[in-house]
Amino acid sequence: MLTGYIEGYYGVELSWKERNSIISKLHEAGCNTYFYCPKEDPYHRVKWKDDYPVGWIEDFKEFKSNADRAGIDIIFGISPGASLDLKDFEYLQRKIEIFKELSIENFCILFDDIPKEKEQFSLHRKVLELCLEKFPNIKLSCVPSQYCKNMVEKSNNNYLTELDKVDTSIPFFWTGNQVITSNYSNNNIDRWKELFREDRDLIIWDNTFANDYCVPKIVMQNFDGFFSIDDKKVSGFLLNASGIELIDLIAIEILGDMLKENHRTLEDILKDRGFPKELINLSHFFKINISSSFSDDEKKDLDYLLWEWNGKIKKFFYPYLHQLNQIFNETDQDELNGLKKRFRVKE
Repeated sequence: MLTGYIEGYYGVELSWKERNSIISKLHEAGCNTYFYCPKEDPYHRVKWKDDYPVGWIEDFKEFKSNADRAGIDIIFGISPGASLDLKDFEYLQRKIEIFKELSIENFCILFDDIPKEKEQFSLHRKVLELCLEKFPNIKLSCVPSQYCKNMVEKSNNNYLTELDKVDTSIPFFWTGNQVITSNYSNNNIDRWKELFREDRDLIIWDNTFANDYCVPKIVMQNFDGFFSIDDKKVSGFLLNASGIELIDLIAIEILGDMLKENHRTLEDILKDRGFPKELINLSHFFKINISSSFSDDEKKDLDYLLWEWNGKIKKFFYPYLHQLNQIFNETDQDELNGLKKRFRVKE
């Protein structure tokens, strides 16, 4: 089973040093995959037809060598969906050829987050079929335009059903019930698989730790449910995190624990990393959904973190803690309502 990390979020692009740090952590956690598909890499998405600069290619070669030494496979993502036309396939073919020469064997074509009028199953299916025809020896996967159950239910078309007619050697990435899902129970996975042909493999694209939809909130939590690894219900589980190196290393640590059935809590991990007890006391405010009730002790912990704590990692947490303080102190009501919606605060 593929396990590991997706660099696939908006707003942040990692440095090569940070990517190598992630590779080391994946190895330590017992994972095996790094999926390269940064939304902020112009040559991945906006300028996907263009060749990468020579200097970038040299950096990528070194990154690939580091990954090889750590036993981490690279999935190379290409996202042509927003401007794709069948006549452009030659550009896609060229990009795959270039990275095959760099010893990349695992490619993913992404059709996610594109205008509705571009969600053309016939075009997408044809592109995938051409990839299989031209490159029979690569491992190919796909991110469909509809990549969660909610999207399928809200659509007025048969996009996913028709795309699913493509060769089943191509696994589909899937986020779950919603774009943001954290419950991957066996029952949930069984329901998701009912949307596909019986022999279609799914790879979970997990957004538990993503925060590109709610910055500056920091999201850290244990999964709300996890499937039995031995049942092999999915062919992969990769987490798309935040692009904040520290937070992403913690996310990988949580995933590694789940895969090893070592059920440490987030609080245990933060304690082992030497986080201040006041931050650990507030760890439930780093969940996807948080409560609007705050105790006096929690307000004291927040005051300490804002005005007395001088730790080096404070810079990652301060913007969110500052806005939590606004919620604690019930500032301007309109602004408060906006913050509560953005941070998924439940009354």
